[in-house]
Amino acid sequence: MSYSTNKLTQSAILLALLIICSQLTIPLPIIPFTLQTLAVGIIATILPLKNALLVILTYLLMGLVGLPVFSNFKAGIGVFYSPVGGYLVGFFLYVIITAGSLRFFKPTPITIFLTNLLGATVQLVFGGLWMMFLSKLSLTTAISVGIIPFIIPGIIKILVICLITPRILKFAK
Repeated sequence: MSYSTNKLTQSAILLALLIICSQLTIPLPIIPFTLQTLAVGIIATILPLKNALLVILTYLLMGLVGLPVFSNFKAGIGVFYSPVGGYLVGFFLYVIITAGSLRFFKPTPITIFLTNLLGATVQLVFGGLWMMFLSKLSLTTAISVGIIPFIIPGIIKILVICLITPRILKFAK
């Protein structure tokens, strides 16, 4: 299999993983808890930056045009004007930080953890700020509703990423 065919296949599989993880949801009052960021972290860790960005762009465009790929099978432009819109757009930041950093560092469990932690933190803060401005919430409310409940689950997801991606990377070249 050629390099481009290999990366295209990996990208398609990881796009499918992202769509599936988006539907694994625990409803919370404003922002649902999903496994989307687990999939985004895996995508950002395994794929080169360009491919990872294309997977995220494809996912967001699929939802934008009406395919029910977002959490709870939601779709359409209205999702981007809802409290969750910033978290979705923040996937780009997560990928840029994580995949971009891993271009310069060997993907060891430590670098995978640190780059995903930074990427996930920026994505989470971006989503919280988006929600704050869109929903006209105070900063304190946005932090308590849109950031704090997701810190521990986010760290657990990053630990899972650290456990599984080194094994995948051995075969993904």
